[in-house]
Amino acid sequence: MAQLKKYKWALLVLALHLAATLWFAGQLPDDARVPTHWNIHNEIDGWSGKTFGLWWGLALNAIMFLALWLLPWYSPWYRKYEERFDAVLPPLTTTLVFFFALISVYALAVAKWGDIGQVNIILILIGLFCVLLGNLLPKVPKNFFIGIKTPWTLSNEEVWNRTHRLGGILFVLGGLLLMLKGLILPKHSGFQVWSAVLAFGLLLYPVLHSFILFKRLGKDG
Repeated sequence: MAQLKKYKWALLVLALHLAATLWFAGQLPDDARVPTHWNIHNEIDGWSGKTFGLWWGLALNAIMFLALWLLPWYSPWYRKYEERFDAVLPPLTTTLVFFFALISVYALAVAKWGDIGQVNIILILIGLFCVLLGNLLPKVPKNFFIGIKTPWTLSNEEVWNRTHRLGGILFVLGGLLLMLKGLILPKHSGFQVWSAVLAFGLLLYPVLHSFILFKRLGKDG
């Protein structure tokens, strides 16, 4: 029970997600179509029926919560970094379930009221997620399940730590850029293209950086 109390905010998000899902269950007609995918042009190109649309997000969140809450039980790395894991797992779990709850509830809102064409809500939510995740990345200890997992970060603890410190900064910057991209009207095509290239470059660079750092440390002996 004491261990579960550490996850009180994640549990609150799950409870609110359940309440919202039950509310939409009573509001949506039986033939409602719930969006499941948006393309890069902010157009819905995937739909599901009411039942799947209602419950997939909540089921995913519940599974994700259990996977992170039970990490001390199945992770071979947990005991080695127990103090760091205990500090970062609760806020990381809250961030993940919060993000997927927002995506799920937004999809149900679109099914009831229609899409908001003026801004790209999904891109804004992804950007917000990257910002929140970027603040947590430097605190994540080396493990096989969470973080920037490359052959070079997993083989060298210094590479892991330094890659995640840089990755945290770049994820925040990339997330802010994605949020701005989501707010700018699509007619600004030049900004849309270059902001996308820059944002995803920032998010992917830590993978390359881990390789460069690994090679540099190897040469330094």
